[in-house]
Amino acid sequence: MLQVLDGLRPRPFEYYAPTTIEEALKLLEEKEDAKLLAGGQSLLALMKLRIISPPTLIDLNRIDGLRYIKEESDGWLAIGAMTIYDDVEQSQVVRRRYPLLWEAVYRLGDQQIRNRGTIGGGLVEADPSGNLPPVAVALRAQLVAMNKDGRRIIPAEEFFVDSFTTALEPNEILTEVRIPPWPERASGAYVKLSRREIDYPIVEVAVQLALGDGDDIKEIMVVLGAVASTPYRATAAEGMLMGKSFDEQLVAKAAEECVKDLEPPSDVQASSWYRKEVSKVIVKRAIVKAWKRAMEVEV
Repeated sequence: MLQVLDGLRPRPFEYYAPTTIEEALKLLEEKEDAKLLAGGQSLLALMKLRIISPPTLIDLNRIDGLRYIKEESDGWLAIGAMTIYDDVEQSQVVRRRYPLLWEAVYRLGDQQIRNRGTIGGGLVEADPSGNLPPVAVALRAQLVAMNKDGRRIIPAEEFFVDSFTTALEPNEILTEVRIPPWPERASGAYVKLSRREIDYPIVEVAVQLALGDGDDIKEIMVVLGAVASTPYRATAAEGMLMGKSFDEQLVAKAAEECVKDLEPPSDVQASSWYRKEVSKVIVKRAIVKAWKRAMEVEV
């Protein structure tokens, strides 16, 4: 244990670097109001500004067992929570099977961020404008949480409770992201609008779909980010497209339908009206892109 002295900005805190998940869970039980450290870009910045001042940091970076990408025999893809974005971006398995996830990570910040940031940290942060939350929902991912008594599986659609708030309990650690196998003729796309490529999105859309034998849509998920406190699933658009063959006019109508009940926030990046209007364009682009990719999948 290291006692960090008061510096220019952060308040003093205790620092622990466990090497096993069991040790980390034990510390989390013992240390009241402790924070978990993954990539640290957001947490450390907030601590330097003294917006938050946790008394204890538990660094997960020395737990080697939380960094992996592996295909399982039943077709699921398992990604350890401490897997950095760059590992996901470089994974040929991810790029081949889930281009939606690959694209979202590839367009996340700059290379320095992708070298430090982790997939688990990006999900647990639950930033309404983060790249990963809408992607996890669109892929129907399952998030594995552990405490000292065992583990539980949380569907991504139930994981994000509010802005920067998840369904994790204070004594739980996210250990794994599990993505289910999709049908053979399936693909996805991630499209975002931002001022600069490295900026947070003004609007982002994650689409995953699967085609049937006759090129009609068999399954589809359309999820928007940066327009609500949690990922916004466009069920109206999904319903219009299910069972239909490719038609750009139909896609445009579905994009119009998906924003009817949407009331995005206004902030320094964009007004609510602008976000709603541009969402129609971004949704259409993402659906068309995913559809064309699925048509090209070799079976």
